[in-house]
Amino acid sequence: MPLVKQLRQRKLKTQITKNASNKFWWKVFATTATCCTLLCFVKAQAQSTELQSLKALPNPTEATPSTLEPAANPTTTVRVPLQGSAQYDGPIETPRMALPGRATMAPPKTYRGWLEQTHPGFSLQTSTMEAERLVVISDKYDQAERTLESLGLPYKIMNKKAFDAYDLSNAQVVIIDCGPNNLSWNGGIKIRDFVINGGYLLTTDWMLDRLNQHVFPGFIAWSGATNKQKMYEASIVGKHPALFRHAVTNGAWKMDIHCHLIRIFNKEKVRVLAVSDALAQEDPDRLGALAVVFPFGRGYVMHMMAHFDRGQIKGYELPDASPAIGISLRQALAINYVVAGLSGTKL
Repeated sequence: MPLVKQLRQRKLKTQITKNASNKFWWKVFATTATCCTLLCFVKAQAQSTELQSLKALPNPTEATPSTLEPAANPTTTVRVPLQGSAQYDGPIETPRMALPGRATMAPPKTYRGWLEQTHPGFSLQTSTMEAERLVVISDKYDQAERTLESLGLPYKIMNKKAFDAYDLSNAQVVIIDCGPNNLSWNGGIKIRDFVINGGYLLTTDWMLDRLNQHVFPGFIAWSGATNKQKMYEASIVGKHPALFRHAVTNGAWKMDIHCHLIRIFNKEKVRVLAVSDALAQEDPDRLGALAVVFPFGRGYVMHMMAHFDRGQIKGYELPDASPAIGISLRQALAINYVVAGLSGTKL
């Protein structure tokens, strides 16, 4: 066989072998690619299914208690409270009712019973509480001390003149009675500093313009108007868990004539607790606010129209008692505020 022909045949065999090899590797590559594609598809499907299952789980920030089941914990011990718990965590739903025509009896046991039902843990400590933690600055038209005695709360009492020399370093709550007397300038600064440092201040009626609008300017003030009736219907506003405990949603609100109506300047900070539609008709601002609260520094100020006590009535008669709780709505709000201050509860 000629040499040229042999070379051609050898080259042809080499080309055929090379082509066969290329076809083999192309098959291997195609098979591998197909397998990888299938694996990726299966993995993607699994991820998609896993994502869907995650989306199906309840969001802890949105789920209701019924959709979130607590994880089983065999080591958890259920502790039964030794003295029981509060019977009323929120307000009692009551319909609007006719204003009472006469007063009802509310002896000290009524107030003490309400406190023990509403704040059972706190009521156990009142017998050992230091009187300096609760200070009453007395005046002519309100007798907060009488209600505090019915509740069994120790307190320190003085008039507005004697307050100038009093040290508030151990006080947590200060109550200032309504009356014609003003605090001195130094007394007002002392009250302001007390609230800034975390104290709770409760004022009633005329102390709105005799103290609040000067010591805490820009929050609330007297609108210049006064009430024309002695009894008003009242309804609580919003949700205030600490202040609405064992109160009623609707009740009566006793006032003396010439109570000073509340004007609100800082509507972002001042929270209205109770209003009266009838009082709103006499209010230049058409609000009819009966009680408000606002933060100041690290403390709080609560002001309400009318008085903490029974309202210029001798003995144990209460003109605006709520049938569901035995005491008045205004007193329930005020007592809850005092307890919050003595307990250090943030509002």
